[in-house]
Amino acid sequence: MWISRDDYNHDQPGTPQARVSTISEVVPMDGTTLTTSIATPNVGNLSVNKSSRVHIGPKFVSVTQNLQNTEVVKGRFLGLELVSSKRARRLRCSVAVFVCWAFLVACGLAIYLICVALPRQQTRLNIGLKETWYLRRGDWQAMPPYEINFLKLPLSYVIIGHAASNYCNQLYSCIEQMLVIQQAYLRRGMADIGPNFLVGGNGYVFEGRGANVIGAMVTSWNVKSITIMFMGNYVLDMPDQAQFDHINILLDVLVKEQVLRSDYTVYGQCQVRPDTYAPGRHITERMKYFLHWNPHNISGCLS
Repeated sequence: MWISRDDYNHDQPGTPQARVSTISEVVPMDGTTLTTSIATPNVGNLSVNKSSRVHIGPKFVSVTQNLQNTEVVKGRFLGLELVSSKRARRLRCSVAVFVCWAFLVACGLAIYLICVALPRQQTRLNIGLKETWYLRRGDWQAMPPYEINFLKLPLSYVIIGHAASNYCNQLYSCIEQMLVIQQAYLRRGMADIGPNFLVGGNGYVFEGRGANVIGAMVTSWNVKSITIMFMGNYVLDMPDQAQFDHINILLDVLVKEQVLRSDYTVYGQCQVRPDTYAPGRHITERMKYFLHWNPHNISGCLS
């Protein structure tokens, strides 16, 4: 059998035995076998169940402290109460209560701002009256108002007056008269036509400022009443029954729409502003046609 030179030298007497294997754990030197030290393995991850001591190589390593540290880290990260101190639990509880109260206060403040503090977007009320004799602002080509302020509904009073203008009993002539009246109010520095509603001959009823808008007819009563004006001068002109009938229908609708209280009171303009002619003696004599008319202070009306 062929023997290499290296093997031959190792086998010669007197020659130190120095063959070292990178695989073998035993090194022969002068016929004596010695055990070499083995490097401790590097353990990256270790899973232990139901044991507090683990034999790794020549050492026994206690893993109790390592496990405790791991659980503490997890507890702080996940918020586990099992590894938290009583002081920490009380602190977290206090923070949670504070957050809940802050949330409730924020919600309450938001509701208050939305429902109470912030101005509500109001529009002119459509009372839904669909009769051929009732014309809304768009029907008579009303000009836009310069300003609009809304009434606080429901109201307790209705004030009847007259325009002291030209009488009309035809639709188109009444529309023309409505535009004349509106322009007259605007020239006087008013924001719009004065009354809430106007009534022409043959019972034509026109939407003036509207059912929920503050009118401009009797200064101290505008904010607490619906004002209705007969178109014409009824010191001289004669009203017809359709005007009274249609006004009564209008008033019933206003009660239904909660613009007026069910126990509202009707006054002539001269009753709340004595020593004036409006609504004119020919209407004042027929105020009894309004079911809710109160004759109080009727003696103050001029004829």
